[in-house]
Amino acid sequence: MEARYRGRLDTTSIAGSAIFSSLALVLGAASQAAGLNFPIVPYLQFDLGEVAIILAFFIFGPVPALVSSGVEFGGLMVFGQQIPVGPILKLFALVSTVGGLWLGTWLASRRGETSLLRLLTLSAAAGGVVRAVVMTLPNYYLIVYFYGLGAIEGFLKAPFALVGITLSDANAVALILLFTAAFNLLQLVLVMGISSFVVRVPTVSRIKVGGRTPWFATVLNGTRAEARALS
Repeated sequence: MEARYRGRLDTTSIAGSAIFSSLALVLGAASQAAGLNFPIVPYLQFDLGEVAIILAFFIFGPVPALVSSGVEFGGLMVFGQQIPVGPILKLFALVSTVGGLWLGTWLASRRGETSLLRLLTLSAAAGGVVRAVVMTLPNYYLIVYFYGLGAIEGFLKAPFALVGITLSDANAVALILLFTAAFNLLQLVLVMGISSFVVRVPTVSRIKVGGRTPWFATVLNGTRAEARALS
């Protein structure tokens, strides 16, 4: 039971984690090159590389997805931007997202038999909430103590003004954190939308990885078996 919710960390999973973390770095670099910045808070950038981490989660399980996150963090510390702040924030984002997805998967399967749509929906909802909450603390530290509120406020006054919002010393921290949380939710909606499309392709759910079905299919099959046993 418990292994089903973690995902097995064996040779196949380790190899898969390496592949998906490499894909995450490539897609992340492509996102940077494309300039997919959040218009209101331009130093935040949408990252398609997270699609690879989420696919690692659903195909291999939570623990391999965390391993992929760690490997990507190592790569960003060497090849990324704004080292070490950027990679550290990305690690916080990935770990909180995987933790939220894990929580959502558990909630979806807690009452027995569930569907793939319910599994994906609850995972996305929990992942978004956990990520937005967890990322508030490090962003608050960066805004207030690392970069300084004055510098961040001056940089963001023009983008906020474009949407009719005037930043001031009294509201800057709250508004910046609010729109940062909104960005994190939008980021997860984007990558979960792409990942869900891939996961729901029939050939993906039937694929054999190292001789076994994808992790999400194992969870679904397990909840169905439990429902039959209780009926």
